[in-house]
Amino acid sequence: MPELRKRWHELVLHCRVRGARFASLLALAFVLAPLACRQAMRGLGPGGAALERNADQLFGAMVVRYTGVSRDPKYELARNRLNRSALVPSHVFDDSTVWSSMPSPVLRALFVQGLPEDGRYLLAARGTVTRPTRLGESRHIITLARLAPNEFVWDTDVDFSLGSISASEIGSLIAALLGSAEHGNEPELRADYRAATPRAATVLGSVFSIDSMHVTAFSDGTSDVNLALGLHTDGLKPRYPAFADYLAKYMNPARYRLSVTDRSGAIWFDVQGADRLLSIHYRSSQGRLVPLYGAARTRPDTMELHLDFTTKLKFFTVGMHNLVTELIVTDSPHELAWTFIARREPEWSLPLITEHLIRTPLHKPFEGTGVIFHLGVRDSADAQTLLERRAHATVQESAILRFLNSLGSGAMSDLADRTERQEEAFLRELFVALQADARALAPSLGTAPMAAPETEKTSAADP
Repeated sequence: MPELRKRWHELVLHCRVRGARFASLLALAFVLAPLACRQAMRGLGPGGAALERNADQLFGAMVVRYTGVSRDPKYELARNRLNRSALVPSHVFDDSTVWSSMPSPVLRALFVQGLPEDGRYLLAARGTVTRPTRLGESRHIITLARLAPNEFVWDTDVDFSLGSISASEIGSLIAALLGSAEHGNEPELRADYRAATPRAATVLGSVFSIDSMHVTAFSDGTSDVNLALGLHTDGLKPRYPAFADYLAKYMNPARYRLSVTDRSGAIWFDVQGADRLLSIHYRSSQGRLVPLYGAARTRPDTMELHLDFTTKLKFFTVGMHNLVTELIVTDSPHELAWTFIARREPEWSLPLITEHLIRTPLHKPFEGTGVIFHLGVRDSADAQTLLERRAHATVQESAILRFLNSLGSGAMSDLADRTERQEEAFLRELFVALQADARALAPSLGTAPMAAPETEKTSAADP
C-alpha cells in the first residue's frame, strides 16, 4: 500500500501540477522547431526594421517573464494551497489567507500582478489588479464560486503584455511558420535554419532533434509536410539536471495523438507521439492549412480537436481517450484566438483500484457550458497588445476526487521548486537566443517601412 500511494501521488502531481508544463513543452516543439528558419522569421515583419521591432516585443516580453522569477509570500502560500486543493475546493474556500477578496458568501477571488522589478519578475498578490501597461507585465484573476455544498466553479483569467506587436502580425508569423516548409527540400531547410537562427537552434537542440522533414509539393499549389522530432534530455542535463529528469520522467513514456478536424471528419492537422518521437503532419498553401487529403478549401471557423493521451507510471497506465472539444477560431483584424469547449466526457484510463468508487462526478465538468479554455491575442490602438488566457471548469466533490486529491498533497517539493526554476532559466535562454537571432537576421532583409508605433496604430490587417 505505501508503494501504491506513492504511485498515485506521482499521478496526481503529473496531471494537476505538471500537465500544463508538459503541454507547454510540446507546444514549443510545434511552434519553435520550424521557426528556426529565415522564411518563418520573416513573418515577424516585411523588412528588417519591422522584424527587429516585433522580435524585441514578442521575444523580449518572454525574456522579461522568465528572468529571475519570484513570488511574494502571500501568493506563494496561496498557489501552494490551491494546487493541493484543486479537486476539493471546499478545503480552501473559507481560508482567508488564500484570497485577495471574499466579496460574498459564495464567491472568492485571488488577484495577482506580474511586474518586472529590479532585474527580476515579481508575481505578487494584490487587493486589486490593473491592465498591464508595460512590456511583460501580467495580471491574474482566479475566482472560485460555490454553487452547492459540494459543487464549485473555477475561473482563471490571465492577461500578459506583448507590447506593440499586433494580432495581425502574430497571424502573419503563424502563417509564415506553416508555410516555411513549402520553400525547399530537406537539406536546404536544414541548412537554412542552422544559418538563420544558430543560437535558438543550439538551445532547442538540447531537447529536440529534427529527425526528418519530408515535403511533397502538389500541382494544385499545396504542400504536404511531415516533420519528425526526437525528444531527448542528454544535452539538457549538464546545466538543468532537475528539469531534464522531469522531462525524461514524463515525456519518455507518454503516448498521445492530437488531431484537428472539421465537422465532416476531414483531418487538417495531426500530431502523434510515442517512444520519444513526435511527428507533425499537415498540408498548407501559402501558409494556410488545408485538409490533409482531397481538394484544398478554406478552413471553417468552427472545428473539432480530438485528443488521446496516456502515460506509464510503473505498472499503471493512466490517461484519457477520445476527448473531443469544439475549436472556435477567431481571426479578425484586432483579435486572433482559439477557444476550446469540451462537453463530452472522454474515456478514462484509471487503475482498477478506483472501480469501486462512484465516478459520476467525473462527468460534471462536461455538463452545461463544459470545460472551456481560451487562448488569444488582442490589440488596440491606445494600449498594450495582450496575450489572453481564460479557463473555466466545474468541480463536484466526491469520494473519488477526495481520494485522488489526498494522495497528491505536498506536491510542491524541493525538487519541484528546482525543476520550476530550471525550466524558467531554460525558457529565458531560448527567448534570449530567438531575440538575438532575429536582430542578427534583420539587416539582411532590407529596409521595408516599419509599422507605425503602438500609439499610432489604427488597424491591423487580417492574417
